[in-house]
Order: sequence, then C-alpha cells, then structure tokens
Amino acid sequence: MSAVAVDRALAAQLLAHWWSRPVPEEVAVWRGGWLDAADTARSLGCCGADLVPLAAALDDEAELLAEYERLFVGPGRVPCPPYEALWRDDGKRLEQGRLMSAATSSVTRLYRSLDLAVRRDAHELPDHLVVELEALAYALGEDEQAADELLDEHLLRWVPKLSATVEREAELEFYRLLARLTPTWLAAIAEPGSQ
Repeated sequence: MSAVAVDRALAAQLLAHWWSRPVPEEVAVWRGGWLDAADTARSLGCCGADLVPLAAALDDEAELLAEYERLFVGPGRVPCPPYEALWRDDGKRLEQGRLMSAATSSVTRLYRSLDLAVRRDAHELPDHLVVELEALAYALGEDEQAADELLDEHLLRWVPKLSATVEREAELEFYRLLARLTPTWLAAIAEPGSQ
C-alpha cells in the first residue's frame, strides 16, 4: 500500500475515533494520537494547525460524554442523529427521514463486497457515521473502487449536512471544531493532494 493510501486510511480511522462515543478508553486514544493526526493532516494537504484547538478542547471527559449523548443519542430530541438514512434527501420520498432506507441497504451491500459486516453485538446500524468511516479506512487499504463508492455515494452526500448541524447545535468547542474539520478531511481523502 502506498504512503498516500496509508495516510488516507489513517485519516478515516482518526475521524472514526473522534466521532465515537467518548468513553475514557476512546478519549485516551485521542489524547495519544495528536502527533500522528498532525502528520496525516499535512500529508493530505490539510491544515494540521486545525488539530491544536481540537486537542485543547478535550478538557472534561464527563462533559464530552454528556454532549455526545445530547447531540447523537438522546433521550429526547436528538439534534444530530449520526445515520446516513436520516440525512439523505435524494431517495424515495417515503424513505426520507427514516432509518433503514435504500442508503442503508446500499452501504450494507458495499460492506458485503468487502467481506465486512456490522458485528451482531454492535449497537449501531450499518449507516452510522463511525461504521461508515471504519469501513472507509478498511476499504482504502483493500479496494480503492469500494472506497471511492463509499465516499462518493455515501459519506460525501450526507456528512456535510450532519457537520453543519453539529457545528450549529454543539455546545462544546470539541464538537464544533470536529464538525468544521470533517468535511475538509473527507474531501482530502477523496482527492488526495488536491487540498
């Protein structure tokens, strides 16, 4: 695998980590990975300086978890559900805004083509942002065509909308910064060297 492919896969994996539920073990991974993240950002042509305030925003793990739950899980109104099906507006009208749409089926078929599946004990649907980012990281090392499809037909079609909403709704700086950074990194992963 080329150095660019490794950097693209690492960038996707880093995004998957940062969008994951911020339990203490996960936040420990974040804290230990800023140097790699800065190197990856530079190699993709993104601004590694964007990571400095993101790292600095990791003050209180309990606050991070509470904000994650408020934004993405609930209870109650969830302002930023991290599921592709809920953000796509290009499918059948009856499916728009509903879980388990054609987009969910499509991404599931793509996972199967890569011999991937969501674990039976997982608590997330196949079109969850973190699941798609983890699949992208894998595909970038295994099947460039599948990686391109995952980017073009899935992530790039809905993540910018989710990110804009997270940036508007987030009360913690970490999630506002992550929402700004994510579309830029996805564009750089899709078109390495064009940033």
